[in-house]
Amino acid sequence: NEVRHIISFTVEGVLEEERILHALNAIRHVINLKLDQQKLVNMFLEARDIQMSLLPSEPPEFWGFDFAGRMVPAETVGGDLFDYIPISDRILGFAVADSAGHGLPAALQARDVITGMRMGLEEDMKIIRTVQKLNRVIHRSNLATKFVSLFYGELERNGNFVYCNAGHPPPLLYQNGSFKQLDLGGIVLGPTPDAKYERGFLVLRPGDILVLYSDGVSEAGSLQGKEFGLKRIEDLIRKLASRPAAAIVDGILQAVEEYCGPDCQHDDRTLVVIKPPPAEPAAEGASSS
Repeated sequence: NEVRHIISFTVEGVLEEERILHALNAIRHVINLKLDQQKLVNMFLEARDIQMSLLPSEPPEFWGFDFAGRMVPAETVGGDLFDYIPISDRILGFAVADSAGHGLPAALQARDVITGMRMGLEEDMKIIRTVQKLNRVIHRSNLATKFVSLFYGELERNGNFVYCNAGHPPPLLYQNGSFKQLDLGGIVLGPTPDAKYERGFLVLRPGDILVLYSDGVSEAGSLQGKEFGLKRIEDLIRKLASRPAAAIVDGILQAVEEYCGPDCQHDDRTLVVIKPPPAEPAAEGASSS
């Protein structure tokens, strides 16, 4: 329904029709600008609500694994998204997407990527086939931004993890006191319709930590222009390793904000942490044969 406004005011002094009409036109122009601005703000707020509805409200239950994720947009809406995608009762998918730029166009593109992953993945659908199909869809997109980085992985209940990295900052696997980057895959989605991709494979064991992030975390800059960098992320993972996944996410994002300052966020920040369940204690009385 159309919203109507009634505005009243008084005029003091001598009434000059020409000056009053000029003032009324100026007031009407200012009011129309304000109303148009509010409509635009409302549209962005609605877009933010839609985007936030695509983010998981809470991590899923999956065989004792500990998950946590957060996305902090640089503007009202952002170009980052992450998702947990249930494939079956024994396989859970993880997706982190980062569309070039930020704001509404980037948010729309990231939304399409996550929606496409949700629709295209089934237990019998191969990861590479899905990523390559999604790449062709993005290439044909009419949106201004056609460059989307994507990391997608599937976790099995026994800790097996198969992934494809399409031009995304390589997630960090913390295992046995050292780090490994998950970089197998291919180029970003969109620019090359016939791009080929490959899979990577690893096994998550008790004590391991897998950290997925967007470049808004690693490349966040301080007032002096120095990036937060991978070294600081790795140091924080070591420091927070014994804490739950949610505490690791909060600790890293808080450290980034403190490093950069509250008014220096120029890119969306996304972080997802995966921790396997702890090792089962050995049965009492067990002995080696």
